[in-house]
Amino acid sequence: MVEHIGSKRTGDQTGAPGTGVNRLPLRAHGHMQLTDRDVEILVWVARHGIVTVDQITVKFFPTPHGKSACFQRVRKLCDTSPPLLQRERTHYQEPSVLRVTTHGARIADVGLSPAHIVFAEVPHALSLVDLTEAILALHPDATLITERERRAERYRDKRKGLRKTTGRIPDAVFTLPAKGSRKEQTIAVELDRTARSKMDAEAVIRAYLSERYDHVWWYVRPSRVASLTEIVKRGRVADLFEVRPWQGR
Repeated sequence: MVEHIGSKRTGDQTGAPGTGVNRLPLRAHGHMQLTDRDVEILVWVARHGIVTVDQITVKFFPTPHGKSACFQRVRKLCDTSPPLLQRERTHYQEPSVLRVTTHGARIADVGLSPAHIVFAEVPHALSLVDLTEAILALHPDATLITERERRAERYRDKRKGLRKTTGRIPDAVFTLPAKGSRKEQTIAVELDRTARSKMDAEAVIRAYLSERYDHVWWYVRPSRVASLTEIVKRGRVADLFEVRPWQGR
């Protein structure tokens, strides 16, 4: 089934293996008492790199008055000493983004440093948060590895001599558990917010052929689904690639 994925600037599932989200006790940080939800927020932000306060609201404060509560909590996480979250302005009339500080990354403890802000990549990064949340809503039993987590994993393997190159790093990786007659599957996600040339699309295909994924879900604008599907068919890789419509920002 082809899923039409939109954009709500939402969040992401937490509790990935190794995060320890459900095992962290209440703790003090300066003059602020951290809750389990505070730690979950820090873990989630660290895994994605950058997010918006609206995305945090949808994920962690899904109540009629959640936005106000979220703003208050985020403000405390930003204002505590030392701060755990840092707010960054982006483009004119665009929302500010949040990232963990060095201290926030230590508490999150997921092996990731604070994200570096590349302003040209902010829209893509925020769209990925929306997309992964939408996919997880459709596949709640799936496990997500974010692009940041996969990149860090690949570089660690390269330093250990387990890989010669970092290879093609997807925008996200989902593991769908075995269910009924379906075996466990590893799904790479590719999000193209802007049009690729035919040559670029073919280069992406070649790069994925050297990796080991059961499927690649390739999300593009609805107007580009037919043309990219044709490129996939001509390359005889329709068993690996599934081109899906994406209607986000």
